[in-house]
Amino acid sequence: MNFERSRPALCAPAQLRTGDVLLLRHRNELARLYAWLGDSDYDHITLVGRAGCLIELGADGVSEPALAERLADPDLSAAEVRRPQAGGEAAQDTDRIAVLAHALSLRKPVHAGDPLRALGVLAALRERDWPARPSLRRVLHEALRRVAEADAQAMTASEFVYRCLAENPVHGRGGPGWRLPPVPARSLPCPELDEAALWARVEPWLPASRRCDWATASAEAPIGEAGFAVALAQARARLGLIATGAGLLAAGPRVANPKWLRLRELELSPSLPALGALLAN
Repeated sequence: MNFERSRPALCAPAQLRTGDVLLLRHRNELARLYAWLGDSDYDHITLVGRAGCLIELGADGVSEPALAERLADPDLSAAEVRRPQAGGEAAQDTDRIAVLAHALSLRKPVHAGDPLRALGVLAALRERDWPARPSLRRVLHEALRRVAEADAQAMTASEFVYRCLAENPVHGRGGPGWRLPPVPARSLPCPELDEAALWARVEPWLPASRRCDWATASAEAPIGEAGFAVALAQARARLGLIATGAGLLAAGPRVANPKWLRLRELELSPSLPALGALLAN
């Protein structure tokens, strides 16, 4: 099966409808690490909401930012639109209303997921080619610890979007459209990252006792293999992964456990065919 997609043609914001999905790619270091860990061409996913707004999950919970403001973000390099299908057919108005209603029902603060936890979830799901650079290992170690310490109900953006589409009363039919295909691992090397810039993005989400500037963090003793393995095991236990992280995702067509969902699976889902690109670079 060919999992790669060709680039879609450009489309206009006026073509978007409530319940459409946006795949976003940003230029910052944390976004690049998200994409690499998740085997994806994108680092964030969100839904089209109502009245020119998006509806998405962030560090403060579910919010409704303006689409125009998001597209004007100089950090944004690509935005692709996907139009959900149910049972092989385009979503109807009742489907779209149900998606929006379910999204709004998930506004409880307990669901909020911060950027460091999102990084830790991706790290917990990965089983191969860990970066050897000690400073990057330190960032991933902190991200894994964040998963282990966070509320078990906290979500990633991928989990939020999947739940909005697949768990509402209209879409949640249990049909084959939401059985996600196994996604083969990509062999892309870890990108070269400005680790000081990366640390600056994650440091605000560390517990107060572990916050420090990059010079201090990079001067600390490297994280040993045993310490990293403990953090990895604790994060996987918190997510309900039995033993082997991403290996559980590749066993065959499946109904997704939202806690284990990577953006790559939504990116390649036949239930989310491409409509077009709002922004491409």
